Amino acid sequence: MRYLKAILLAPVICSMFCIFSNDALAQKKKKEKPRKDATLENTYWALYEMDGKTVETPANEREIYIKLVEKKSQLEGYGGCNIITGSYDLGKDYLIFEAAATLRACDDMTKENYVFNALNNTNRHELNGQHLLLFNGTYLLAIFEARYYDDEK
Repeated sequence: MRYLKAILLAPVICSMFCIFSNDALAQKKKKEKPRKDATLENTYWALYEMDGKTVETPANEREIYIKLVEKKSQLEGYGGCNIITGSYDLGKDYLIFEAAATLRACDDMTKENYVFNALNNTNRHELNGQHLLLFNGTYLLAIFEARYYDDEK
């Protein structure tokens, strides 16, 4: 009798796992779908490269980022120690930031100081796929990478 129940339940259990497995595979494919080129405004831009070197964010720290809020021409972000605020002016051939920060002091302000100098010296930008390049004339100041987060609850 025990074997008969196991034989009868096997197709039900198998079909349940197949459904969950297919759903998980569909979710994975959905997440891996390549994105189109990022837009400058309303995108979360994580610092990717500064001074020609790739930036790695340690696991126990927040990443450095900026976001240009289109409706208000407002700059938001995090510099590694302080909150970034300010505004930006975007034209056909230019991008200018007026960045400010909270006044908290941290042990290592190297990255944050670099980011603020880059923002305040930017006069143009380029979008290259998922990357935002900030320039002063022809000099590349910093590269940011678009990040996307699922709206999971």
